[in-house]
Amino acid sequence: MKKSLLALAALTAFAGAASAQSSVTLFGIMDLSLRQVDNASAGKLRTLSTDGQASSRLGFRGIEDLGGGLRAAFWLEGALAPDVGGGSKTGATANGSTANGMDWQRRATIGLLGGFGEVRLGRDYTPTFTNLVTFDPFGYVGVATIANVRGGTSALGSGATTAVRANNTVSYFLPALGGVYGQAQYAFDEGAAGNKYFGARVGYAAGPVNVAVAWGKTMHGFSTTAMLDNLTNINALASFNLGFMTINGVFEKSDYRKESSKLFGLAGIVPLGSGNLKLMYTKASGSTDKGTGAVATASDDRYGASQYSLGYVYNLSKRSSVYAQVGRINNSGRSTNAAGVLTAGFGNTAVASSGGPVGIRGGEKSTGFEFGVRHDF
Repeated sequence: MKKSLLALAALTAFAGAASAQSSVTLFGIMDLSLRQVDNASAGKLRTLSTDGQASSRLGFRGIEDLGGGLRAAFWLEGALAPDVGGGSKTGATANGSTANGMDWQRRATIGLLGGFGEVRLGRDYTPTFTNLVTFDPFGYVGVATIANVRGGTSALGSGATTAVRANNTVSYFLPALGGVYGQAQYAFDEGAAGNKYFGARVGYAAGPVNVAVAWGKTMHGFSTTAMLDNLTNINALASFNLGFMTINGVFEKSDYRKESSKLFGLAGIVPLGSGNLKLMYTKASGSTDKGTGAVATASDDRYGASQYSLGYVYNLSKRSSVYAQVGRINNSGRSTNAAGVLTAGFGNTAVASSGGPVGIRGGEKSTGFEFGVRHDF
């Protein structure tokens, strides 16, 4: 009798769980590499670094079927720094030994999904950044990524904090429409300078083709803020799978006051053995009205940097891989800033990693290479 009652209770509990159809998933990535960055006159630096092929992270996501085609979902994802055992790191370079506690600033969203599409609230990628990270075969991290030459060209010294993510967002995503996809996003500033944002993205993906255009505006607002004007970004992505090779191309233009920048990238991904060979060329250029941009500066009216990237990822399994990659940056400018980042209004020297030696001079070359291992769980 007791066995029957226990079996009935278990069956009832299982039926209740099945009808709710809710699930919570723990997921993450661990990525560490041996890295060297040579910043010409600033010297060389060898490190054990995180985020060579992908950003190390820990996350939780869940979804519940509410019935009638309606679902509720949440996503919490934070950065990991496995080289120092922290949630993230602080310091003058990305390789500092100061470890922070865990937070969820990669993504923290809740939403409702249905036949109408998805409404999502919280901290998330901006539509303009989504095109960039979709294009970049190096995952927007490491010594070979487009991020090394994009740097501050997307913000132009404006103080905008929306180059990658935005806080306090309300987003709407289109439902499946035969290959057409899109989203619109608004971010409330809540008194924080550089976070008031509106952007949209629309694209088409079918078979071997994927094309998308995104536009975003970070608004200076009318309250206390560091921004003196609106910042606008527009970019376009195109990808085509030829079978033996996938070709990606991207173009981005940013404008703030009298400063402007352009970013161009062309990449190829070639299946090779049990992995992929990655090749990429990127170039950033721009101009500033000397002394009348975001800040008064002695930097040149023109600046620019180009990067050549090469890498290979060997898949040990579906979840584990090893990789090697190299990035070479040629700077065309003659001025620099303390952080060595390509930023209109603040200098014009790009480096292969923000964790490299500080103090590279304008016009010098930066080279980085790394060997690493990645595991997804």
